[in-house]
Amino acid sequence: MPNIELNIKKYDKYFITPDYNNNNSRSYFKKIEKILEYGVKLLQFRSKNLSKDQYNNISKKIYDICIKYDSYYIINDFNNFKNNTYCDGVHLTSDNLLYYNSYNIPSDYIVVGSCHNEKEIDICNSNSFNFIVVSPIFDTGKKEGFGWDKFQYFTNKSSAPVFALGGMNYKRDISLVKEHGGHGIASMSYFHNLFDV
Repeated sequence: MPNIELNIKKYDKYFITPDYNNNNSRSYFKKIEKILEYGVKLLQFRSKNLSKDQYNNISKKIYDICIKYDSYYIINDFNNFKNNTYCDGVHLTSDNLLYYNSYNIPSDYIVVGSCHNEKEIDICNSNSFNFIVVSPIFDTGKKEGFGWDKFQYFTNKSSAPVFALGGMNYKRDISLVKEHGGHGIASMSYFHNLFDV
């Protein structure tokens, strides 16, 4: 069991992995290494297409890479977290938040909440989450973005640092995130597309 101390003030980049592709496994791990070399210190493994055993096997490999680059490794979804000892924390989905009080997550793990409304932010506030991710800021093709004014409203409601997600570009948007009370940027495509491997 880890004894994690996260000084979130030091980190404003949060990379969320794309789904794992067995046909591209070598480049998948190489790209993760490049992103961590670039200076990202918070990584969430999110892959919805794997069995429990597959998820755990891939998870261990990513955890080892995160150790190599002195980065924090966060697992997406409580159901993956409860079956996995190789991580520093868990990113709880909106559905997970509804059942948070039944989970008994040890206090020395990082806990992150995925938030799209006030109710979800209230749950995170009540349970002293390390940080939250609010989305979507911009249209993503799947969801309509709610924009900067709503983002600022949510950051004002949150007692935890807030990362913005949804169509984000770190270079373009980090100053706007901070102007609107946020802390950092969470992204899959922005960080993933920085490097060719």
